[in-house]
Amino acid sequence: MTWHGLALGANPLAEWTERLFGGPAGGSRIATAPAEGVVVLDLDRPERVRVDSDADQRDFPKGRSRYRELELPRDYAHVAVRLQVISRPNPKGRGNTAFKPVIYVLDDSGDVRETRDAEPLHIDIRPFRPTRLLACIPLENVRRLVLATPLSARGQYFQSAPRDKIKAPTTGGFYYETNSIKSNLPYVDTGEVIVEVARASAKGEGC
Repeated sequence: MTWHGLALGANPLAEWTERLFGGPAGGSRIATAPAEGVVVLDLDRPERVRVDSDADQRDFPKGRSRYRELELPRDYAHVAVRLQVISRPNPKGRGNTAFKPVIYVLDDSGDVRETRDAEPLHIDIRPFRPTRLLACIPLENVRRLVLATPLSARGQYFQSAPRDKIKAPTTGGFYYETNSIKSNLPYVDTGEVIVEVARASAKGEGC
């Protein structure tokens, strides 16, 4: 099943995807987080977060990793953390690379209370836009988060299932068409992720 075929009214993540990719250009304003330090997130405001080669490193349950710490304005009982991984050119070869996210929930003392992989990752390929991997993670009783990558991801690949040929309308009334595609993105420990946190009404909802 493709993202385009999902029923939007029954799927909050599909609604989010449609707003980001299917709406008018500039319809979703994305802020850019500072290059270092704690990233303070507001609800329903997408923030571009970069994990660069000079980011802080720390030992986590899934291994030592570069990371960025994220903080919400207060504790929330139920949230959905929506992630867009932006593919970037491979500095060591052809094609693009991707950052495989993992979210660590911190307690008040800064220790890891919970580990959540960003799975499944769904690929979104559109003409004239970077390839993106999309995920959504429901969390409970959270204020402080860490965006990192599992040690085991290094040297691994994101591989998509073959996608059929697509012909679809754009918001301008034109059509675009793609041939069948199968993507193979090497995982790296640096990258760019757009993070958006939405409040949910109950445990496990929002995605």
